[in-house]
Amino acid sequence: MKQPDKQQRPADDTPEWQTFFKTQVKLFWEQHVISEYFTAFDGIQLHYAYYQHSAEAPLVVIAPGRIESALKYEELFLELAQQGFSVAALDHRGQGLSARLTQNPHQGHVENFNDFVRDFADFSDQLTRLLGTVPKTLFSHSMGGTIATIYCATYQHPYRKLILSAPMFSIETGAVPYWLARGVVAVGAWLNRYVAKPWYFFGMGDYQAVPFSDNVLTHSQQRYQAFRSAYDNMTEMQLGGPTFNWLYEAVSAAMKAQKLANDISIPVLLFQAGNDKVVSASGQKKVLEMVTRDDFKYEKIEGAYHELMMEADKFRQPVLDAIIQETRELANV
Repeated sequence: MKQPDKQQRPADDTPEWQTFFKTQVKLFWEQHVISEYFTAFDGIQLHYAYYQHSAEAPLVVIAPGRIESALKYEELFLELAQQGFSVAALDHRGQGLSARLTQNPHQGHVENFNDFVRDFADFSDQLTRLLGTVPKTLFSHSMGGTIATIYCATYQHPYRKLILSAPMFSIETGAVPYWLARGVVAVGAWLNRYVAKPWYFFGMGDYQAVPFSDNVLTHSQQRYQAFRSAYDNMTEMQLGGPTFNWLYEAVSAAMKAQKLANDISIPVLLFQAGNDKVVSASGQKKVLEMVTRDDFKYEKIEGAYHELMMEADKFRQPVLDAIIQETRELANV
């Protein structure tokens, strides 16, 4: 399939980028990416999207972060397709186009973080049945990094390399001491689970569009507007803040992932966003201090905000190059 080469992609800080996104990225997605659902172990319907370049092409699988959907990675799908790769991404339960878990579809909620991990294991098995035993790279972002770390450390899996983008190995609590925040979340989660229906953590609420000037996710206004438009135009994808129980489960899972990171038996590349205001760097530093394997590598993207694959080109390009290089190496293509 003929696709525009990388040199034809305009810089993200030019007006031409929006034209590129609408006429090439969106068109590729509409014409070549397949959207499907499968049933999770507990009956929840989970959405995923995939593109198969050929029967032999290596596969890059994406584990997105909280609130994200496969549709947030449309540009990455095209870029990897141009390299001759197949691509797939899962919408985790409770977000994207997957089924919601509370009566309020805006609540970011999960009963048990292990449900995310089991879903991803089932998704990986589904992809093997669908696309075969081709070489596979796992790219994971933020909460997806927590899921991927626990999964790769505790399950038999088909992946040969793991890339962690700003992984959620600890959560930013601002001026509140971590131990205090953890205690408050634990009490709220207990009340959520045993006394009342789930409710938002303090200060959280339903989906609201945040102006670019107030965002802490990316320096790229063009990419920010592109994924914000997707959420505005597809209200079923909109997600608000997390519940007490989601936060409790996430904090517990992040600590678990720290302890398990050294048990991963495949090469790992961890990208840290240098100016991350969403995920705390402390957990990533703890992992790096504990890991003893030579094939666990680390790179800091100085100045970058949290959303590395939605960032400005100068922050985003090293991560994209790594995904391509790592996949080419393992697949020998």
